Amino acid sequence: MPTSTKTSTTTRPSGPTGLTRGYLFTYNTANLFAWGTCLIYTASLVPEALAHNKLPSVFPATFNPLLLATQSLALLEVLHSLVGIVRAPFVTTAMQVASRLLVVWGILAQFGGDIVGAKSTQLGDYAYLGCVAAWGITEVIRYGFFAITLSGGSVPAWWTWLRYNTFYVLYPIGITSECTLIFKALGPAAAVNPLFQYFLIAVLVIYVPGSYILYTHMISQRRKVLRGKKRAD
Repeated sequence: MPTSTKTSTTTRPSGPTGLTRGYLFTYNTANLFAWGTCLIYTASLVPEALAHNKLPSVFPATFNPLLLATQSLALLEVLHSLVGIVRAPFVTTAMQVASRLLVVWGILAQFGGDIVGAKSTQLGDYAYLGCVAAWGITEVIRYGFFAITLSGGSVPAWWTWLRYNTFYVLYPIGITSECTLIFKALGPAAAVNPLFQYFLIAVLVIYVPGSYILYTHMISQRRKVLRGKKRAD
């Protein structure tokens, strides 16, 4: 599921210091450039692919290792939350990361050739691009926000606005795209093992309440942050 509040930077009085702060700055900056590269490179391929009716060529050109490696870095965010070097809730962080890894490792890495690309319909290709767009834009904004904060700089007001408002549109796009890819993987999964198909069906059922919980959590976090900002102003 697309994310907006997985890793939490903090204010100077109670925030990370020393090596921890330097590590988190490096981590967020690396992710900023990784997601930026993934997003820009994928976007650069789409116009020509559409013009020549070659949209299926985008997936094999961008997924491995670009998207696969970039998204896999999020495993560290679960560790960060577990050991307490960030204040993000462990359960929420784990849910968000697990859903993304299911899509990239459990679906696209296993059945990408069947549900996205030349052997599939363009619905799979658009769902893949929806994931890249929703994830990529969200993460560029999020990691950029954290990197600036950890560097000691002042985040521009327009970046803060993007940080706490774009999820209203990007989250539904990401969820819809993820569900589409999982749904299209039901057939290939059944061919591997019927239990795998049942597992994916269960995941789709869980996505409904899970998405609502995460979406309302992000709305709640937005209200808290903006309320605190107004008081500070």
